[in-house]
Amino acid sequence: MNMESIKSLWKPQAGSARAGVAWWDGKAEHFSKMELPTAESSISMRLIEQEGMAPRDCSVLDVGCGGGRFSFALEKQGAAVTATDFSANMIAKAKERAAQTGSRILFSCDDWRSLDPDNRGWRHKFDLVLANMTPAVCSAETFLKLSDVSNNWVLMVKPTRRDNSVLDTLLKCVGAQPDTKALDETIIYAFALAWTAGYRPRLEYEEQVWENTQPLAEAIEEYTLRIASMNELTDDGRAKIKSCLEGIAEADGTIHETTHTTIAAMYWQVK
Repeated sequence: MNMESIKSLWKPQAGSARAGVAWWDGKAEHFSKMELPTAESSISMRLIEQEGMAPRDCSVLDVGCGGGRFSFALEKQGAAVTATDFSANMIAKAKERAAQTGSRILFSCDDWRSLDPDNRGWRHKFDLVLANMTPAVCSAETFLKLSDVSNNWVLMVKPTRRDNSVLDTLLKCVGAQPDTKALDETIIYAFALAWTAGYRPRLEYEEQVWENTQPLAEAIEEYTLRIASMNELTDDGRAKIKSCLEGIAEADGTIHETTHTTIAAMYWQVK
């Protein structure tokens, strides 16, 4: 398998980019309140510490930064951080937090898929490029761009082999493939691309279980946006999602989901 054949296979999923942005915009308030990650609570922070990826005064690019949790954590350790995300709400929340804490992180709202590293002056600029649990890396092009902007380390963390008690049911309901197929293929294609490019990618894994409960109305809106971001969704499909969620709602009118996932952390040096 050569690089061109992988590029032809690994392309963004069909779906609505607008729905994807709207879904993540809706999560901005929640993510802005989460605690900063540590080496004890995050596989990303543990590997960064273990491998010495972010020494004091290094430069870091946080791709798909969300509310900026990892950006703030790395800045606290002495890094100069630049962070970007396609969700305007996420970036707004991150900037609010930065203003309140006196942070000097450079936040920007960008679509990683169309961002040109040369126009930004980012080519081989950063000592560490972090892509932690972000949909920004969704194709061969977006993956290779991580190495293009790094001058040393790249760390990408993705959920794989995931089953979700609610989402999997809804995807079957609308006749769509489980999202874990694309997630699993990401690791296969990413490793093959990094290896073909001459790097020596390493992998580590961590098992996680996530629990979440939300009101039915919120669940209908969130799951509809989530599925529309990955698949072309018709009005009939939207109606099926609503009907299915109403059918599995708890007696108190809530939707409870359980997610079992393997977190895959892949990291390599470009020099």
